Order: sequence, then C-alpha cells, then structure tokens
Amino acid sequence: MSWVRIPPSPYFTMKKYSIDEAQILIKKIHPIVKDIKAKAHDYSRYHIEASRLVANFRNSPYDRDGVLDKIMNTRKELRDIMNQLEGYSVILRDIEHGTVDILSQFEGDEVMLCCRIFEESEIGWFHNIDEPCSRRRPLKKED
Repeated sequence: MSWVRIPPSPYFTMKKYSIDEAQILIKKIHPIVKDIKAKAHDYSRYHIEASRLVANFRNSPYDRDGVLDKIMNTRKELRDIMNQLEGYSVILRDIEHGTVDILSQFEGDEVMLCCRIFEESEIGWFHNIDEPCSRRRPLKKED
C-alpha cells in the first residue's frame, strides 16, 4: 500500500490576524498595494509600447531595447513590492480595486477578511476560505 502525501493548505503557513490587527494592517499595506497598482499599469503600458515598436520595423533596435529594459526593470520592481505584501501574509485578489484577503478567526471559523482598500477605509467583509471574494458577507464584530 502506498501513501499519498497531501500537501498542506497554503493558509497553513499564513499569519492569522485578529480583526483589530487586520484593521491596523490595512492602513500599513495601503501604500504597498497602491505601488503594485502603479507598477502593474507601467508594466502594461511598456508592453503596449514594445508591441508598437515591434510592429513598426523602422524603429531602431535601441528603441526596442530601451522598452525591453523598462519592462524587465518594472517586472523586478513589481516582484519586489509583491514580496513585501506577501511578507504580511496578505493575498491581493484584485489590483484595480485593491481587494485583499487576510486570514483571521471569526465566529469560531477560519475566514478571510476582505477589503477593497481603494474604496473602503476599514475591513467590513469576510468570506470562507474556500469561497471567492464575490461571496463575501458583512462583518459584524464579536462582542
């Protein structure tokens, strides 16, 4: 008989925050998520620029190389910023809205606290770990 090793849940290694700790964390990570959004827009813009340069063969290789350097540098910067966010055990679900999930305990269950930090100043939502953000429900703090 062979044993099958079941890999641990990715949430097993994540830090679990209380609701109050998560509220403080939201303010701390807001600038990080804002930087991620800006870098992602830059990355996209440089890709469009590179596509235009490739389509127009009259441009010099120097122009194309310059854009490729921008793409590679922005990609590295984006990866570094994402690593900062990952260091807080935060999952970024949506760059445009700044939707983040933070592991917590609520009403006896492990849940993901959910916040759109570009639209909401506090965490007011949660969803089960195995549910998408679209299934989020209002958070009512435990008394």
